[in-house]
Amino acid sequence: MKIGVLGWDYGEMDPDAPALVETGKERGHEMSLFTLEELAFTPGTTGGLNVTVGDQPAESFDAIISRAKLYGEDWQDRVERLTVLSNVPGLRMFDPADVWVRGYSKFLTAQKLAEAGLPTPPVRSADTAADIERAWEEWGDIIVKPSFGYRGVDVERITDFRTQTDVANDLLARYGRLVCQPFYPTQYGEYRITVAGEVAPINMLKLPAAGSWRCKTLEGASFESFDAPPELMELALRASRVMGITLAGLDVLPTADGYMILEVNPIPGFLNIFGAERHKQTLNGVFDWVEKQVSQS
Repeated sequence: MKIGVLGWDYGEMDPDAPALVETGKERGHEMSLFTLEELAFTPGTTGGLNVTVGDQPAESFDAIISRAKLYGEDWQDRVERLTVLSNVPGLRMFDPADVWVRGYSKFLTAQKLAEAGLPTPPVRSADTAADIERAWEEWGDIIVKPSFGYRGVDVERITDFRTQTDVANDLLARYGRLVCQPFYPTQYGEYRITVAGEVAPINMLKLPAAGSWRCKTLEGASFESFDAPPELMELALRASRVMGITLAGLDVLPTADGYMILEVNPIPGFLNIFGAERHKQTLNGVFDWVEKQVSQS
C-alpha cells in the first residue's frame, strides 16, 4: 500500500512520526512523511478542490496516518487543512479531522464517553468566575482547565475559591471558557494505557512527586511499567474504539467508585519509554489496524 504519515514535524518534537515511516517500509509499504504545512489546494477539474501533499495528489494514497499538530495560534488553519484532507474521496484517514477535534476537546470527549456508558468525570462549563465558584460550591475541590490543551498546561486545582479567585480570573482571561471537574485523589497514582489498534503494549503507572497532586512525568512524577488487569485493558480498548482513535494514550484514574477515564489523547508520546521491543509492538499495532481496515473497505 501507499501510506503517508502526517507528522507533527520531521522528528524534532515527535520522533515517532519518522519511526512509523520506517516501520511501514519494513512491512513493504510505500511510505512518505509530510506535515500540514505541505498541504496545498488547487481548483478541481469539475469544481471543488484538488488536494496535494507536497508534489503528490492526496488521492494517490491508500491511507494516511495522522500525528498532526493542531495546537497553536493558527489552529483554525490547521484544523481546516486536516478537514479538507479528511474529505478527499476514497482516502482512508487514521484518523480524520472530526476524530482529532473530539480527542483534543475535553467537552467533546466527556460527551462521547458518557454516551457510550463509559466512566468519565462530570463537567461544567465556566464563562465567569461565578460559574467556577458554583462548581467549587458543588464539589468542594475542583480542577479547572481549558477544553483544548495538552501536557497539563494551565490545569489548576482550586481547593478554596475565596483565596484562589485570581487563578480563576487569570485562566478566564486567557481562554474565555473553561472546563470544571471535581478533583479525585491521586495519591495512588494514575494509569496511562497506550492503545495501538487492537493492542495495548505500553501500560504505565504514574505517581505524583512528594507534595504534589499532579501525575505529570514532566513535572517530577515517577513512573513504572505494570501489568494492567483485564478489566482495565478492556476499558481502554473500548474507549479508544468509541472515540475512533487508532493510536491513543488514555489517562485512567483509580477511584473509590472504580476506574475514571480522564483523557483519551490522540497523540501519545514517549512510545519508546520502555525500550525498543514495546516501541516496535506499538508501531506494528498501528499498521496491523490500518492494514485490516483498508483491506475491509
